[in-house]
Amino acid sequence: MGLWQTSKDREKLLKQFVLHHSVTHSDGEKTFVNLVQKTLEQLPYFKESKRIHFAHTDDNRRALIAHYEGVKNKDTIVLISHFDTVGVDDYAEYKNLAFDADKITERFKKNNAYLDPDAIEDLNSSEYLFGRGVMDMKAGLMLHISLIEKAIIEEWDINLILVTVPDEEVGSKGMLAAIEVLKTLKEEKDLNIRLHLNSEPTFQQEGSDTNHYVYSGTIGKIMPAVFVHGLETHVGNALNGISSNYIMSYINQKLEYNTEFIETYKDETTPPLVSLYMRDIKDHYDVQTPFKSVSLYNAFIFNRNAKEVFETFNHIVKEAVDDCTKVLNKQFDTGFYSNELSIPVMTYGELYKKAVHEIGKEKVDTIITRAEEKVTESHMKSVQIVDDLMATMRSMGPAVISFYTPPYYPAANSSDDLEVRLAVAEVIRSASEIGRISEEVRYFNGICDLSYVKYTTNNLSDAMYEENTPSFGRSYAIPFESIREISAPIINIGPIGKDAHKVSERLLKESAFYELPHILESVIKNCYMKNTVE
Repeated sequence: MGLWQTSKDREKLLKQFVLHHSVTHSDGEKTFVNLVQKTLEQLPYFKESKRIHFAHTDDNRRALIAHYEGVKNKDTIVLISHFDTVGVDDYAEYKNLAFDADKITERFKKNNAYLDPDAIEDLNSSEYLFGRGVMDMKAGLMLHISLIEKAIIEEWDINLILVTVPDEEVGSKGMLAAIEVLKTLKEEKDLNIRLHLNSEPTFQQEGSDTNHYVYSGTIGKIMPAVFVHGLETHVGNALNGISSNYIMSYINQKLEYNTEFIETYKDETTPPLVSLYMRDIKDHYDVQTPFKSVSLYNAFIFNRNAKEVFETFNHIVKEAVDDCTKVLNKQFDTGFYSNELSIPVMTYGELYKKAVHEIGKEKVDTIITRAEEKVTESHMKSVQIVDDLMATMRSMGPAVISFYTPPYYPAANSSDDLEVRLAVAEVIRSASEIGRISEEVRYFNGICDLSYVKYTTNNLSDAMYEENTPSFGRSYAIPFESIREISAPIINIGPIGKDAHKVSERLLKESAFYELPHILESVIKNCYMKNTVE
């Protein structure tokens, strides 16, 4: 019968996974792969052969890649999941129970003060399992392991590669490392990757929504940024300098919620550009006017790439700076403003070239290396690099620098791929067969690692991103060429859940333990093992 082929056994496996704390950057995240390895090695197929591989990040975390080989067939489906979770501080006094699905569910039944009315209704129905990670996304990993066991039992003639990774919730270092191992496997085994299948949970459209959703693409995310370098002065002599906050206020007003960044695909629309971080770079309060400010923006994308976003972004930034200088030149004709004010706007790529020309590449590279050592967060490394380079280039005077900070998730869409169209139809058919309505959404809006397994950009866009991301090739990189090598259509078929990243995170048990195993098996057997595409 197998170890994980009944609803009861699948639920037990999921609870074991959830019980192991694996918050991003925690020790539990580092050791979780040991649990996955031991779980797989309960199957003789993996215990007696070297079919389990590891990919290592630069900070001592590991992704696990397990390969079930078809008898003769080289066709391959890659099963993608992540095992890291967000933190549990939102559980407050109950955070020591957050990883025990049974205990936190029972505790909520005694005290539901942390839950909204919809979550309370689901709690009382006993149809949902609560706890950190039950939905996002250890249920997906459980489903993939159960599926591989079924393939072993029935000797499916298709390759299934399990890829489960850390760090998806922050920077996707796990997936970016796993790509290289996956590429090597593909080359060594001469595999034909036909599909990358993720099982992130569905995002319900409203609280009472009980539909299942299948996603034929994933939304993209990119982080353009602005660094403003003004001129410091004593607040009592304000017109002898220029406040970086003042300049930034014009830039932010032009950028944030700007409809030029909104994209529409059929009936789906991206959220607008918003600032996730904006401040002047002062360590403490004093009466010196702020002269360095930074703002980091979140742009969601469907069809645009890094080059297209950056061109639009820079155009708007230049317009904003022009508006700002016109006002300053009109209002003041004393002190610093006695002559016509001009504030140059340049990209990081242009700043880097100018710095190399003026002080030499060796010195510039030393500045960059030391800047990265000052901070730990990936996005702040790029900010620090710009800050330190501008400190060296003070002769430029007031200036505005545009650049990118990590992370970058390219958008990917397989809605028009013939095999994916058949797979979506099979999800809808097999779901209805067991009484569940399933509908297609073209872009998964939760951001996921499918962005890195279908190549959708181009050389010009990749080069622009690399050139204008200060930390690229140092502490941050995207293996664009390797992604091209393992690129294949994508799909996301996961269980029904609600409230990802909230204390009310929960999973519909019937969907995860009964319906999805049936749906996933139907898709693989009817769309990929029968080779239905003529």
